[in-house]
Amino acid sequence: MTYWLGSDDHAADPVWKVLAADKAGRVDRDRVDRLQAAWSRLMATAAHLRSDGYLTAFDALAQCWGRQAVLDALCTPVLDRPPILHHQGDECSCLGDSWIDGYAYRLHAFLKRNPSRAETDRNRAQRADLRDARLKALVVERDGGCCRYCRSGPLLAKAGRARERRKVLQFDHVDPDRPATPDGGNLVTACARCNEHKGHRTPVEADMVVLPVPTAAEAAAWAARGLALLDLPPAASADQPRTTDEPTTNQRPSSDPTTDAISDTTSDGDVDPIDNGTGSLRPDQADQRSETATPWSGKGAGSGRVGHRAAGGGAGPPRPPQPTRPPGAPDIYHRRSRAPSGPVHPGPLP
Repeated sequence: MTYWLGSDDHAADPVWKVLAADKAGRVDRDRVDRLQAAWSRLMATAAHLRSDGYLTAFDALAQCWGRQAVLDALCTPVLDRPPILHHQGDECSCLGDSWIDGYAYRLHAFLKRNPSRAETDRNRAQRADLRDARLKALVVERDGGCCRYCRSGPLLAKAGRARERRKVLQFDHVDPDRPATPDGGNLVTACARCNEHKGHRTPVEADMVVLPVPTAAEAAAWAARGLALLDLPPAASADQPRTTDEPTTNQRPSSDPTTDAISDTTSDGDVDPIDNGTGSLRPDQADQRSETATPWSGKGAGSGRVGHRAAGGGAGPPRPPQPTRPPGAPDIYHRRSRAPSGPVHPGPLP
């Protein structure tokens, strides 16, 4: 379903009164309503057509109910601000350097508030990946059921609301701007703690490393050892990733991993909003994106749960924060973190 986003100060914006005023300065409230309604219909039409804010002359006039005066008013700059609706040939930072032939108008700053067509397609494809049982089973088998960032596991599809987030099976799109390939490329198993820490960032941006695909012998050894909870290796160890044979102060096999520390509440008594009882994510929880820096406990069985204290009440050392976005960056509501980084590398990840 397509949609568009507005702001809560939309109706109070003084631009409407200025556009609706007559030569004597009197504001026609009916004209204000017509302008606002026309703008809403234009936004909805652009979202429905997935045209990235572009509109043909026919569509634009139709959404103004045939009133050319309303359309002209929306194209008028006032209060030292750009017009609400741009003509071809206007100069504005939101238009970029090119205009798609065949369109007569473009809504001002449409992509700043709404997802582009390419981003909508990507988000749909990523949600489809997380609903694909065959694809997820292939990825779990390939990765030995363990986290590709910290090697914790084998991860538990039915850990549900476990306080210990390193038990919980989730799936992460390594490059958050690409869907998975049919053979599982760009999709890896991840424990909830690593996935929530990474958020909508690349591993480099999150100071993390995607560890190599385990061999059959390694996967068998991990299955035999039982659940182990590990910490992230340093990013500098990408060429020499830690194996399960190396000592770690945080390796803690569990005698009963399916019932250890599982609860419907968080460490501070609140109901946990994250439900991973099926081992998969709801579409609105795709990749468990977290846009804020939150405590991460690096001590033993620390929770590291996003937005809550670590086990034992200590906050632990702070996690690396989400990179600061420049003022012109896209709206984070749509899970976008950066401009395109160039050609996408082909084929599955190692």
